[in-house]
Amino acid sequence: MRIHYLEMVTREGDAVCAAYAAAIGVCFGGADAGLGNARTAALPGGALVGVRAPMHESEEPVVRPYWLVDDIEAALG
Repeated sequence: MRIHYLEMVTREGDAVCAAYAAAIGVCFGGADAGLGNARTAALPGGALVGVRAPMHESEEPVVRPYWLVDDIEAALG
């Protein structure tokens, strides 16, 4: 099991993107409407990281890992 997509919801999107770019040398693209306007960057190993603003007032900042598994049934079992 490995992370496929790491989603970060923050009110400080530019600062988070800049910090990741400086720390690990990734390059973020423009906003992707299909991912809630997240700016994404490829991570070493093939995963993506996405940084976006909250989509509504009650959405709190959070980090969500989306895991890639070989067998979803086994992973849920």
